Amino acid sequence: MEKLKNSTILYIEDDEITRENISSFLKRKCKNFFVACDGKEGLEFFEKYNPDIIITDIEMPNLDGLSMAKKIRKQSTSTQIIITTAYSSQEYLLEAVNLHLIKYIVKPISLPKLNEALSHCEEFLEDGIITKINFYKTTFYDTYTKELIKNDELISLSKTERALLDLLIKNHPAPTSYEAIESNVYEFASSKNAIKLLVKSLRNKIDKEAISNVSGFGYNVNIEKE
Repeated sequence: MEKLKNSTILYIEDDEITRENISSFLKRKCKNFFVACDGKEGLEFFEKYNPDIIITDIEMPNLDGLSMAKKIRKQSTSTQIIITTAYSSQEYLLEAVNLHLIKYIVKPISLPKLNEALSHCEEFLEDGIITKINFYKTTFYDTYTKELIKNDELISLSKTERALLDLLIKNHPAPTSYEAIESNVYEFASSKNAIKLLVKSLRNKIDKEAISNVSGFGYNVNIEKE
């Protein structure tokens, strides 16, 4: 984790015990570490220190975590933001996805989960990889969080639907062959008819025009350009 070791992390948490416990772990992971006790102070620290990664609670006095993240997103799209919260409601989750947050961790925070989130952050620190794939103005898929959002609703995807969508996006703009789908999406051998049914199911969840047939070869995904 070389890039992580050279990074700057800002941690924002209003609970003193949690703040002290997690801070002792985070200090060992980065080059520069700053800690704030609420969203207002967190925003001030962001503007002053320009951290690579922000880890913040949602429920805080003065300025809550999501409101703070909205303000930060207006200034930076590259800062990696990890949300921690005691709540796991879809309302919070959907808002977190729309803010393009890197991870949503439900409390109590386990160090393995936090470490996993930091590992994913490292992949994005320098590369600035775009993870939000737009199909239409109201429909997008986040290749990091693996979530499909349509008309501001979180659409449930099966394991194979998600694997197929990831594969089509990875190969885009080149088409994906039936053989590649069979070997990468299914754990066991599958038929062309099963693949067709899977494509149909995924089309129904995104849009009928989202995936195109490539005659005699396989499929391609239609992604809207920014």
